[in-house]
Amino acid sequence: MQNEAPESRWFHLGMADDLATPNAFVTTRVGAVPLVAQNIKGRVVAFRNVCTHRFAVIHGEPAGCGPLRCPYHGWSFDADGVPVGLPFNPTDFQLEAEGRRRLALHPASLARCGRLVFVRVAVDGPSLEEELGTSLFARLTALSDAFTHRGDAVEPAEDWETIGAANLRLHLAPDGVLVLHSAAPPGADRRFSRTITLYPATADTELPA
Repeated sequence: MQNEAPESRWFHLGMADDLATPNAFVTTRVGAVPLVAQNIKGRVVAFRNVCTHRFAVIHGEPAGCGPLRCPYHGWSFDADGVPVGLPFNPTDFQLEAEGRRRLALHPASLARCGRLVFVRVAVDGPSLEEELGTSLFARLTALSDAFTHRGDAVEPAEDWETIGAANLRLHLAPDGVLVLHSAAPPGADRRFSRTITLYPATADTELPA
C-alpha cells in the first residue's frame, strides 16, 4: 500500500473533537494538493483547499475556526462546496445557480475510525477500513473511544507498545497513556505534523487490549 501514489492513500488528519465546533477546520497537504476538513453548520466535509475562482488557498493555517471563505476575493462555500457568498456578484460575476455549481470546490475523501479522522485526495478507492484492515480498524476505534481526555504532553518510553496506521503512530503506555503522532504527509512541511497525549475517560476505564 505504501508504494501507491500518495493521492490514493488515507492520511490521519486529527481528532473528531477538533472538528466538533461549527466553522472549525483542519488542513494538510498531500503532495502538491492542499486539503481542508471543515465543520459547516454541523456537517464535517473535506475539499481541496483551493478556491475555484482564482485558485488561492482558502485556509492558510494548519487548524482554526472560521468560515470556508477565500481571503482573495471573499468567496464563501457551503457544505457541498458550492459558492454561496460572492461579493459583487450582480455586477462582476453574474453567476446563477448552475454557474455556481460548476465552480464548486473539488471534493476530497473523509473517513472516521472511532474519533480519528482521516482524509484522502482521491474520491474513489478502498475504504479506510479496507486499507487499514478490519482488525487494526477495530482496535483503533476502541482505543480512540477509550482515551477521550487530552492532557500534558508525555514522551513515549521504550517499553510502550507502538501501533502504526498510515502516517499515524500510536504509543500506548502500560499505565494508560496514549500518545498520537501524525507525521506530515508526503509533500507537506512539518507544521502539518501533530502530536497529542490522551488519557482514559476515568481512572477505572477498561482499556481495550
